[in-house]
Amino acid sequence: MSQEQAIAFLDKVESDEEFAQELESMRDDPDAVYAKVKAAGFDASPEEIREAFLERYGAELTSEQLDAVVAGTDVPVGAIVIPVLLAAAAAGAV
Repeated sequence: MSQEQAIAFLDKVESDEEFAQELESMRDDPDAVYAKVKAAGFDASPEEIREAFLERYGAELTSEQLDAVVAGTDVPVGAIVIPVLLAAAAAGAV
């Protein structure tokens, strides 16, 4: 697994609206999100993706920012799946 793959994943989520929307539609199923990430060819752990996200955006999202993601307002697209992947990692699912 690699940090480069995590960065590439963030780039894909930001540049491919269809891919981002697919991931967003699965946000209630962390296993499905992670499976989609892997199936798309990204060999990065949720922790590596989280680190890449923090490096790119500078901080974790607040509750208000997460609410904004759900509401579809202007928050980095990469924020859509980070909480799901972190929840999966915390639950030992990935």
